Amino acid sequence: MNLQEIQDFINVIKSEQKDNEKAHGLEDALRDEFIESISKRKDLLGKKAKLVLSTNKLDFGRWYA
Repeated sequence: MNLQEIQDFINVIKSEQKDNEKAHGLEDALRDEFIESISKRKDLLGKKAKLVLSTNKLDFGRWYA
């Protein structure tokens, strides 16, 4: 993700602030997409991001409003 894509995502979140559930979901999506973009790197940071994303495969109930 480049800076403009991140800012655009933040602007969408800001526009949805009155809907807490939607804004929270968008915030989670931004973080996931950002970490996913970093995970494509071949350096240590990319490896760390891949490791962080591996928790998505763990089987447990995730709580949402």
